Amino acid sequence: MQTTKIERAKGVLLIVEEHDQPYLAGLSAALSSCTVKVFPRAPTTLVELALAAKKAGLTHLITTRLDVLQKLLPPDLSKKAKISNYAGSIIPYYFKGTSGEKERMDVLVLDPLKQLRTVAYGDFIAKRYISKLTEPSKWRVPSSFQWELAQDAMGYAKAKSYLACCDLIAVDIETSQKPYLHMTMVGYTGYDLRTNTSKSFVIPIKRMEDVYAMRELNALNVPKVMQNGKYDCAWFHWYSAPPVAYLYDTANAFHSWYCELPKDLGFISSFMLREYMYHKDLSSSGDWLDSCRYNALDTWATGEVFLSWLQEAPDWAKRNYIMEFAVVPGAHMCEMTGIKRDMPALTKHAKAGEEKLDALLTSVRKMVGVPKFNPSSPKQCLALLKILGEKGAESTDEKTLTAVSFKHPINERILGTILEYRGERKLTSTYLTTGESAKEFGPPGKERILYSLNPHGTDTGRLASKEHHFWCGLQVQNIPAGSVVKETLVADPGFELYECDRSQAEDRGVAYSSGDPTLLGIFTSGKDSHKLKASMFFGVPYEEITKTQRQLGKRINHGSNYNMGAAVLVETMGPRAVREAQRLLGLPKHWDLKGVAQHLLNIYANTFPTVKGKYYETIVAEVMNTRKLVGATGWTRYCFGNPAKNKMDLNGYVAHVTQSLNAMELNQSFIAIFNELAFDPDFKLMAQIHDSIFFQVRKGRRDLAERVAQLMTVHTQVTDCSGVTRTMIIPVDISGPGQSWQELKA
Repeated sequence: MQTTKIERAKGVLLIVEEHDQPYLAGLSAALSSCTVKVFPRAPTTLVELALAAKKAGLTHLITTRLDVLQKLLPPDLSKKAKISNYAGSIIPYYFKGTSGEKERMDVLVLDPLKQLRTVAYGDFIAKRYISKLTEPSKWRVPSSFQWELAQDAMGYAKAKSYLACCDLIAVDIETSQKPYLHMTMVGYTGYDLRTNTSKSFVIPIKRMEDVYAMRELNALNVPKVMQNGKYDCAWFHWYSAPPVAYLYDTANAFHSWYCELPKDLGFISSFMLREYMYHKDLSSSGDWLDSCRYNALDTWATGEVFLSWLQEAPDWAKRNYIMEFAVVPGAHMCEMTGIKRDMPALTKHAKAGEEKLDALLTSVRKMVGVPKFNPSSPKQCLALLKILGEKGAESTDEKTLTAVSFKHPINERILGTILEYRGERKLTSTYLTTGESAKEFGPPGKERILYSLNPHGTDTGRLASKEHHFWCGLQVQNIPAGSVVKETLVADPGFELYECDRSQAEDRGVAYSSGDPTLLGIFTSGKDSHKLKASMFFGVPYEEITKTQRQLGKRINHGSNYNMGAAVLVETMGPRAVREAQRLLGLPKHWDLKGVAQHLLNIYANTFPTVKGKYYETIVAEVMNTRKLVGATGWTRYCFGNPAKNKMDLNGYVAHVTQSLNAMELNQSFIAIFNELAFDPDFKLMAQIHDSIFFQVRKGRRDLAERVAQLMTVHTQVTDCSGVTRTMIIPVDISGPGQSWQELKA
């Protein structure tokens, strides 16, 4: 147990880059209790700095300089060092003082000082890191790091004997995909909270005896904490070593407190632990023992971060954690279930995709008259834009090509084909890969697409998705609608696919959260809300609204709901759609796209004045007065931005209110479905897709799909910006049954 009292910094020498000097005043408040001097140039040696500081009566160093950081680290670490990784680290420097005796001076690393102004939380983070020197007594004292290898029966027994008596066990694994997918080691740190002591053990996974030992330790009925533990759980289940009492997760815990901040272990360790030095570079040193020590440090840091979070996090963050962590078991089940891939269909569509790419490439090359023209080359496409008259073009992204294509039919023909080629290439290379690039998991005949679902992946609490933890699979939430990809994703034998969708959930959230009477009236009218809005926007009778007009109204509504500016609305709708709206409304032909878009936004604001007025004002006031947004479900977000001065911050917080409301309701439903149905042999929970839940049921069991819809029909009390409380109920549409995802129909 550590008992040494840490002295507060009395004086600090700042060693900063030249470009940091204009921002030095931003540190004055945090360093007001210290004597501060600035070292104005690149140091020759660290001794020079230490002696200069000591001579001036300064006790600590603070640096933003990479060259200083590199001098503090061993040669094998200094080459890879980055200020962004080590920010918040306290690195001890030992030197021979003027008396000839060994002395120590601690160096605190900070991010570039420009971030005090350019990053919403930059000032907050800098002050917190500096308080490690100026207010050390406020920081929890962690246990001392002690670790050892457990490689034989005696080592396993020692680890089990110690860990079984602990109050908490932190767990972490290391994995590799070369030469094949396998776990390389597993680490455990056990904590005795009465004495504030810990011990770490690392088991290299090389033999079945190691796996048996891992299974025994995972089965200990001691509460366990991990960092993004769904990753570890996926591997543990592959090794038939499921962890018992996995109750805590530092990634979820930190997200529940400061969702806008990074959530990797390196950052949150710097944030939560005073005497912490970034350790992640150890894993790439090439030394096997360093890798083992790195694994042990991961577990130690995970446990210490969680214990510090328990001590410091406010009650609202802990309530958030309970809500969020409850999603993890269901997300893990979905990740390990995945969806069956129809391999013959994949092969067919992949071949068709390659043939289409060849045809499009041939067409583009003929049109531009360059036999080896590459539509994916920014350099070549930029030259083409200049030939087409766009002399000031600096980018060849989709937005630019779309805008230029609208200026002339020839542009549209050439650039439209290039955009089609790029889209097809992305579709094929992302979703329809075969051979060595195949993304399926499982033996021939049982191939599945796996994915991950992340409850801490967004600021609003909505699940995020990416490829699976086994370096395979897809991002399941953004598979293009209407593409052939969903034809290759099919039900298991004897089952049918369904998807239950919360109808216009975010639109209804805006209505209930704002209390705008016109908007509320739309959702109680019994009519198609998008047609009704289009009727209001375009002045066309409801019965005469066309499919095109409905779609235009939907786009205007979406952009306006989340406070898009005119330029962004043009990007979102596309120039052609904006011009179509201009024609429908009979607007002057000389208006540019941005002018038309602004007019469309004004129509929305005039139609629903409460949304753009009192509702937005209430959100701004709540953030500025409390630094928090508290949702109708109780989910609370801490806000670093300034919506009163920064439009991007305002847009984000406006969107958060309804997106988070929808996400939290969907998460509640997801948890209820998991608890009631997930272990029914006639039901398979597969994914949460934005506003919907995707699953399959055994043929003939549509009643289970109807039960899912019932569990998704949530009654939430929503108080609007005028203080009026209403019960919001989002209707749920059932799509299915279908044998492929593409077949699902409402």
